[in-house]
Amino acid sequence: MRTFLLISSLISFSLHADETAPAQKARVVTLKEAIASALKNNLEIKSESFKAPIAATDITLIQGELSPKINAMAGVGPINGKKGNYTFYQDTNSWGTEWIASIEAKIPLYVWGRGDDLKHAALLNTEINQLDVNKKQNEIIFKLKEAYFGWQYALSLLDFVTETQKDLESAINALNEKKNGKKEDVLRLEVLKYQVQEKLVEIEKTVRLARMGVNFYIGQSLKPDEAVQNEREWIEIDERELRDFDYYVDLMNTFYPDIQKVEKGILAKSDLLLSEKKSGRPVLGALVKYDYATTNQRTAQKNPFIVDNYNHSDVAFGVGITWDIDFGVKQSKQDKLVLEIAELRSKEMFAHEGLKVLLNKAYMEVEETKARAAALRNAYKSAKRWMTNIGSSVALGLTPAKDIVDAYTTRALVYKDYYESLYRYQMAWASLSSAVGTEVDPLITQKQ
Repeated sequence: MRTFLLISSLISFSLHADETAPAQKARVVTLKEAIASALKNNLEIKSESFKAPIAATDITLIQGELSPKINAMAGVGPINGKKGNYTFYQDTNSWGTEWIASIEAKIPLYVWGRGDDLKHAALLNTEINQLDVNKKQNEIIFKLKEAYFGWQYALSLLDFVTETQKDLESAINALNEKKNGKKEDVLRLEVLKYQVQEKLVEIEKTVRLARMGVNFYIGQSLKPDEAVQNEREWIEIDERELRDFDYYVDLMNTFYPDIQKVEKGILAKSDLLLSEKKSGRPVLGALVKYDYATTNQRTAQKNPFIVDNYNHSDVAFGVGITWDIDFGVKQSKQDKLVLEIAELRSKEMFAHEGLKVLLNKAYMEVEETKARAAALRNAYKSAKRWMTNIGSSVALGLTPAKDIVDAYTTRALVYKDYYESLYRYQMAWASLSSAVGTEVDPLITQKQ
């Protein structure tokens, strides 16, 4: 890959430099660093993360609904003067102020534990919304891996095509220097050279798009001083230990967001159902009420059997029950919750079995892609030896153009299949982590 650094620098310059400022040096970012940056800065994840705090406000709402209700009022206003009692009165032809105040408190004393049921359901709902964040994180990490390994794949093809272009130039020059060389042979190689040149343009675009994708998923803008560079200039096999299938099944049952959402959903609905059943019982509560009014424009009545609206200070306290009785409303809500719980239990069974099938598929793809990459590696080595022999023959002017074209065409197909098998192997591990619901790639989970 002797020409890669020069080509990569030119591509980077064309993307980020302007006419007046020098190109900024790209920062090398490992996949582990890219994932950490995405979890911190990705806008999709940030948008999803608001759901859990919003759901958590239901806990405060429930606490408020079951807490004492206090209604307080105070005011002042004008009043004309009168004096007397219940038998006679007379106007004083004066005006003054009247002060009034009242406070009423309703205090639930016993609600059959509905508060704990509702709070627990609200807490579970918060956790369910947090699992949506985890699901979005897994989705973004998978897409980031697609872009990151796709970048390495494109860089490998870029290096190969660049080398092929140089080799074809050398072969054309050798044929032109050959005294008895055929013009048809030169033209045949020139056709192949321009075909390779067309592929080079396409691959360069793919490299740029892959880098832009990585920047997007890690939540980083495309300013020159924020550009990133892949940790590798090519794609590799990266040996890992694939553990037994049951190990990943256990992890899936523990971490997969949809499974956890269904399980927590059943518990939350069960709490709501229990609370709804308790809502049909009478509620024990206390009532405290205080009324106050005073004015110097009305004669205060000292007789306790006379209602004095203008001068009084009364306190009332008592306990009692309230009982809301309806005709089918509460039962309808309970029936709905029972059916929703049954639906979630059905989904739970399907999730365990269906997701296990998908996990098995991802598991087999890791084994399959590794075996295919090993087989294509042998073809890759054979094609490389073939090209070495062709190169020696070209230097001596002994190889016809048809053989050169056949050799390069075959090598191109083999190299593309080989690099693609490496990409598929890397993405098979990404799919396995996605199917489990948590990162299981040893290259990422292992401590540095």
